[in-house]
Amino acid sequence: MLLVVVGVIAAVVIAAGVAIAQLGSGDEPTVQPPPTADHSAHNASHPAPTVSVSKPVRNVTGGAPADACTAEIRTTEAVVAAARKAAGHWREHVQARTDLLSGRNSEEVTKAIWKRTRLAGPGDIAALNAAVTAQARAAGGCAKLTGSTAAACKQRMVVLSRVATADRAAAADWAHHLSMMAAHAAGDFGSEHAQELWVAAWSSAPKNLNAATRANADLATAPVCRPA
Repeated sequence: MLLVVVGVIAAVVIAAGVAIAQLGSGDEPTVQPPPTADHSAHNASHPAPTVSVSKPVRNVTGGAPADACTAEIRTTEAVVAAARKAAGHWREHVQARTDLLSGRNSEEVTKAIWKRTRLAGPGDIAALNAAVTAQARAAGGCAKLTGSTAAACKQRMVVLSRVATADRAAAADWAHHLSMMAAHAAGDFGSEHAQELWVAAWSSAPKNLNAATRANADLATAPVCRPA
């Protein structure tokens, strides 16, 4: 299984701390962070504005049922793609620490991964928020679909919704983690508290990351929707 960690993104570079421990078959990291692993060392020297993950607002579209369902499927798939990308960067961020602690990666390689993922963070969340907004406008589009394709389309929407929820939970962890680093960089709290927050996030990360992995596996067998 993959590992995990969390955060609500800060729109810039607040460095990610030492990433997390590798997961075994369960949802708990197998490597505990050493007390000397200073998360604050990876924070940017300046704070960044916080960007949070938007919550969808249902707004059922009108128009022909087939077109409305196509729009809902397409926009929900876009949410899944954006959330999966954000969760993927979070996963890398976390795995980097795991690999550092286990000796698989050098400190130099680890810091490069942290920097790359944290810099991608604001874009991850902005893209996800845009996708969520677009999906909200198309929500409910498959509800009134009838005919031979209705069952497949509605079942695909059930799976897509479940995957989107799981991926967005992991993305929200990523966003939260980044916002906490931003707060630390802004001087809202000191290095000791920052490290405590990081260790807590590291310890709980596998739950949402692994759930996202399982949900995405289900999507591979979801029926295809071709509304007509």
